[in-house]
Amino acid sequence: MKKPGQTRLTGGLLLGLALLLFAFPGESAQGARQGVSLCAELIIPSLFPFFVLSSLLIATGLAELCARPLGRLLSPLFGTSGAGLSALVLGLVGGYPVGARTLAQLAERKACSPKELRRLSLFCNNCGPAFFVGAAGVGVFGCREAGFLLLGANLLSAVLLGMILHFFLDSKDRQGDYLYSNPKCLSLSQALPDCVSAAFSSTLGVCAYVILFSVLTALADCSGLLPFCVNALAGFLPGEQAPALCRSLLMGLMEISTGTAALREGAASPAALPLAAFLLGWGGLSVHCQSLPYWRQAGVPVGPYLGAKLVQGLLSAGLTALGASLFPLSLPVMASTASLVAPSLLRRELLALWALSGIYSLLPKKRGGKAGGKPV
Repeated sequence: MKKPGQTRLTGGLLLGLALLLFAFPGESAQGARQGVSLCAELIIPSLFPFFVLSSLLIATGLAELCARPLGRLLSPLFGTSGAGLSALVLGLVGGYPVGARTLAQLAERKACSPKELRRLSLFCNNCGPAFFVGAAGVGVFGCREAGFLLLGANLLSAVLLGMILHFFLDSKDRQGDYLYSNPKCLSLSQALPDCVSAAFSSTLGVCAYVILFSVLTALADCSGLLPFCVNALAGFLPGEQAPALCRSLLMGLMEISTGTAALREGAASPAALPLAAFLLGWGGLSVHCQSLPYWRQAGVPVGPYLGAKLVQGLLSAGLTALGASLFPLSLPVMASTASLVAPSLLRRELLALWALSGIYSLLPKKRGGKAGGKPV
């Protein structure tokens, strides 16, 4: 039961948010439009295919099929069985929150033990390569090499974090400690309709959080709260780029896309690349809210996950600073003014497929049972 003080605080926050929505209707609507545009141009084309792929891998039993041989490789490094490889790989290449969703599906099929799920949750949910190279590298720094440096630092920090957690915190988890189930596997034709429908629902939920946090960021900006915090924080930092970096940091703590876009104004600063690495490794509160339903489904505590993402962001920032010092990049003086959208093949086709899958999910499903009459 919630304490009365907690209830009053929640009520006060909701009342303040309602007043801001009434006071700044134009700004909140513009923030929602920006969120919808971001979903149509980036989120749906990049996430929807990986959601379908991850569902198919698990429903058809391919993830479990690879578990035994790959377990010999993964267990010494990460202390997990081979079934966790699908969540790790898809989380590294698919973007937020593909890794979290894959873990929830593995938990539903009892393909991983609770200890494995808790450990994998700490390093399997990551930003995708398309956002690193296209949105951050080219869109912010005007340089693909910067995107590849950020991508390499993030991948290495995730792998290092997984190994550190295994060797220094808990290396006692073994496959024999848990009774793995052997659920029924479906054929591709049987699994595809439900996987596409589930991927549509998951993508829609992600888009809802992106739009919500776009509105919250816009309200924090127009109400003066965000500028006040930026000026207060920038007062402790030297350099002309300090306000732009602080603004990017505060916005990126909430939402990764808007925070990365705000970094353009301070892209010339030596601290810009490490800051971008930290934001992309951290993920933002929007991403963590997107992942929250999957952590609940998998029975994973949220606190250790948030701590691990903070550590991964710091690791990624340190590795990026080290890489930039060893391999200096010649970044453009002015950052690109192009739209912050990662390149995606067949974007319109993927949007159409996503819409069609939504229509399919709304159609009435036939219930199981024997049909009347004799078969012809």
